[in-house]
Amino acid sequence: MSYSTQLSTYIDGWLNTFIEPADQSCDKPILNWNQMPTPPTSEITRSPKRPRYQDAQEEETPRPRARSRYDCVPDDVFKDQAPTGPSFRFALPTRPFSNAPSLPPSSSASGTSRSSSPVKRSTLGLLSKPIHFVAMKRLHLPKHIHKTYDAIFSIVNNIGFIPSGVRQQLEDNDEDVLDQWFFNGEGEDVLKEFTELKEIQAEAAAVQVEEASEGTWNLEVHGPLLKLAFKPFSRLRRKLLTHASISKPFIPSTSESSYYPTTKTKMIDWGISISPPETTAEHISRMINSLPVSQRSINQTVYGPVRNTPVAIPIEIKIASGSLEEARGQLGLWIAAWYTRMNALKSCNEGMIAMPMIIVMEHEWKLLFAVDRGDSIVSATI
Repeated sequence: MSYSTQLSTYIDGWLNTFIEPADQSCDKPILNWNQMPTPPTSEITRSPKRPRYQDAQEEETPRPRARSRYDCVPDDVFKDQAPTGPSFRFALPTRPFSNAPSLPPSSSASGTSRSSSPVKRSTLGLLSKPIHFVAMKRLHLPKHIHKTYDAIFSIVNNIGFIPSGVRQQLEDNDEDVLDQWFFNGEGEDVLKEFTELKEIQAEAAAVQVEEASEGTWNLEVHGPLLKLAFKPFSRLRRKLLTHASISKPFIPSTSESSYYPTTKTKMIDWGISISPPETTAEHISRMINSLPVSQRSINQTVYGPVRNTPVAIPIEIKIASGSLEEARGQLGLWIAAWYTRMNALKSCNEGMIAMPMIIVMEHEWKLLFAVDRGDSIVSATI
């Protein structure tokens, strides 16, 4: 069975954890995700920014909106100063290219593209289902993804992340190399990908010297890089989500009397979406088209490009002027809204799958897994 066929099978299984065909019951066998095929390793990436746009959430019966007492909040929880503690993490290697350009990912803090009061971890702790960020340990993850975690852990530790077919090119360019970096990979496709990566690297160096905007980084560097990374997988696509605000019905609630302004439901930069098989796509379409306008999406946003295609991996980008705290806040709010949306769709009481997320801080790519603990969500960072 080809890798694409295996991947399609697992994608269908993932979708069916919360979208039940009409003729199926909840008593279905649990998929063995431990056998999920591991995709070929690829080069390391960098990332960008976004313009601000707040999608209008349509109401079933439009009416003038009265000013709410929440529109102006003296003690805005978004302004809470949350303490930031050290977190154990691995930085993906920047080898094999020496003198690689520093790729500033996009910030959410320039001009009018973002609100001046970022989401803090203290806000995430006020949610009805709070989110906690912790250092990654294998025990934090469900057993069915331990095999995937082990493969990622090897790459993070610089083991087998470069195809051997480009080793000669690296040595010819006087790059430092170690035997442990390489895995068996030959052929014209490998050399072509290497050439494309070098071109993106050169473009990144140029826009950095120009002090280009985050939009330029998205257009010239991060967009092409993500497209190249997912080129072998026809059903996976990178989507720019800088305009994808969280729909009001899925904005996560807070505990007790706590609240936050819904205008500050931050957007993320990118999302990796799944194009389901035709029969599953038709089922999704029928299901969401019967819902109110503000809920007509498989995701927690009614933004058109991802209305019918599940976003499997959200990505948040920051440059030097941004902060890890803000990135966590934005991803945390996004994932809390995702859990709210998925719970509304589920026809079974089965627990949620672990949700991968990515934060990019300059050269460091951080992989996180959001894991449902019942009364809270733990986000573990590799």
